[in-house]
Amino acid sequence: MSGQELVTLNVGGKIFTTRCSTIKQFPASRLTRMLDGRDQEFKMVGGQIFVDRDGALFSFILDFLRTQQLLLPTDFSDYLRLQREALFYELDPLVDLLNQEHLLQPKPALVEVHFLSRNTQAFFRVFGSCSKTIEMLTGRITVFTEQPSAPTWSRSSFLPQTTLLPLPPQRPSYHDLVFQCGSGSTTDNQTGLRYFVL
Repeated sequence: MSGQELVTLNVGGKIFTTRCSTIKQFPASRLTRMLDGRDQEFKMVGGQIFVDRDGALFSFILDFLRTQQLLLPTDFSDYLRLQREALFYELDPLVDLLNQEHLLQPKPALVEVHFLSRNTQAFFRVFGSCSKTIEMLTGRITVFTEQPSAPTWSRSSFLPQTTLLPLPPQRPSYHDLVFQCGSGSTTDNQTGLRYFVL
C-alpha cells in the first residue's frame, strides 16, 4: 500500500479511516507490520482490517499518530489501559509518554460547594472539575421529603403518619448538582421537611 492510499480499520467495532502513511508513522510498530501483511493476527474482512482491541482507546492512538502529541480530555483516567494498548501496537514513543510518572498518578478532583441559607431552607450547589466525581456524589446523596399519609388510630388518639420519599438531586450540567433541605414550600410546590443523607 502506498502512503497516500486510504485504509479502513475496524477496531473493536469502531470504524476508522485514515491514510496508510499515518498508520506507518513508526516503522518498527505493529501497525506498520499489519499494513505490510507481516502480522497474521490482523485479518482483512469486507475491505476493512479487523483489530480485536478497544476502539474507544484507539481513537487516542490514531490522534497521536496524526499529531505526534498526546492530547487527552481533562477527566481522562484510563492511562494504564491506554498504555497497555500502546504496548500492544508497539508504539514506543507513546509508551514513553505514558510512562511519565505524573500522567499515571490519579488527578485530584476539585469540588466546590456553594451553600445558601434562607429562613428554614438550605440550598446546596456542588461544582466539580471531573464529571465522574459529580456522578459518584449524585449516587451517594439522597434527599428525602416528608409526605403526610393517612393518620392511624391508637388507643390514645389518631397519630399523623409521615413517609419519607427519596428525591434525586438535580443535575443542571455534567459538572454540577443541586439539592435543598429544610422546611417550607419548594420550587415543586411541595410543602414539608427535606432531609439529605450523604
